[in-house]
Amino acid sequence: MKKIEIEHFLKLFNRGGYVLDFSTDTFDAFTKSCVGIALCEHYKLSKGASLVSFCSEAEISSVKKLLFDLFAHYEAFFLGKRGEEEFASLYQKCKEIKMREESSTLLATPIVSSVDREYIIDLCARANRDVNNGEYDSALTKARSLLDEVFCHAIEAKTNVPTEKGDIEQRFNQFKDLYGMRQGKSLDKRVNMLLSGLEKIVSSLSQMRNGYSDAHGVGAGRIRLQEHHARLFVNAAITMAEFVLAVENNARNQ
Repeated sequence: MKKIEIEHFLKLFNRGGYVLDFSTDTFDAFTKSCVGIALCEHYKLSKGASLVSFCSEAEISSVKKLLFDLFAHYEAFFLGKRGEEEFASLYQKCKEIKMREESSTLLATPIVSSVDREYIIDLCARANRDVNNGEYDSALTKARSLLDEVFCHAIEAKTNVPTEKGDIEQRFNQFKDLYGMRQGKSLDKRVNMLLSGLEKIVSSLSQMRNGYSDAHGVGAGRIRLQEHHARLFVNAAITMAEFVLAVENNARNQ
């Protein structure tokens, strides 16, 4: 990746010293999970300046890992939001660079998404904050994105490539196949009931997100969620995400 291409990503993420919607603590947690370094703690600079410093001196593989994970975060939480129109062409440039780099690089080890329990807690806190502020569509988008990320994390941990971004039901199917979680006659009926319940959580979040969340402009036909519904979806996604991480962790330690 060329220096000018790295600068495209930095312009997309760096908002006057801030990096997207991260606080200092959540940015350090994100970068620690992603590249093993809490950037603000390490450089003693602002989030934006720390990111620039890291990109100027780190190995290119680590730089790409961090930039591409931040790009995934941007797509999940900023793409299509009001005010982001001015970044549309910059976003497209970054997307093309990322696609080119990923298609031309044979990875010896999987790129595991920057997902851990601390990141889940932060994302859940923001989703619940959206619910408290009456921003139910945004909370639903975060809940859906949370599941998308943990499924990718678990899939990549098995050295597999996740299906195309945007279909959490397909990624859930990948997760079940890789971790032997398909329903069957050989399993206890209560386990089968639990797996069936997990299916319903993923399916409901997928369908509700496609119909009602702020990721799709459906105009006057939009049906507004109520607070108790939004809170139910967020809490269901939290429970599901922690379960997926526990399954992946158990498989890794066996």
